[in-house]
Amino acid sequence: MNEELESRHTGVADLIAHPAWAALLALTALGFGYLGLGLPQHYYQPLFAAITLALLWRHGIIELPRNPWRWLLFVLYYLVLCLMYKLLIGGGINTPFSWLKVPTLEFGSQSGDAPWYQQVVPTLNIKLVGVAHISDWQIDITKIQTLLLVTTLMAAMLRFQPFASLTALALLVVSIPTFIHFNWDWVMLFLICGTAAFYMQSGAAHSADRRRRARREADA
Repeated sequence: MNEELESRHTGVADLIAHPAWAALLALTALGFGYLGLGLPQHYYQPLFAAITLALLWRHGIIELPRNPWRWLLFVLYYLVLCLMYKLLIGGGINTPFSWLKVPTLEFGSQSGDAPWYQQVVPTLNIKLVGVAHISDWQIDITKIQTLLLVTTLMAAMLRFQPFASLTALALLVVSIPTFIHFNWDWVMLFLICGTAAFYMQSGAAHSADRRRRARREADA
């Protein structure tokens, strides 16, 4: 009876370990990510996604199968990482002082149908206009986020934890205006499905599968 239950459990585990499940989760994550985040809008996002995917594969953190599923998963994981980096460095161009406006007087003239005494006296209108070179000043939030992200990663690699914590906090503060515009109902589902898709092809999951297979062969 125990052998039958173990065999059934092993069969279910082998079915779940099939790359199709990881591909399905990645596709689902992409759908949720598009609804919650939109499309990547800066070339930094696909660039960092490519570097991250190469490092994950090079160091064995993810293990892609040696069959046609390998290339499909590679593309899907790359797209998921692009959206994940949009969450981190997707601030875009911002005009922080667009709210700064000053009142000005605008002179106008009456229409030709108005009486002559109204045409002699000009009309005055008060209009709010932006301050030149201040209200229209633009800042690339994506570049600031990228600088803070790279600094945080470098400080973490050098085990300089206090500085890494400060830069990570600064990245969070800078990103708050961007986070407000995301649809977090979909973003949370995107993060859950995307993380699960990566885990199913991770080295940890494959190690557990190899231990299970070795234990089954030893019992046989």
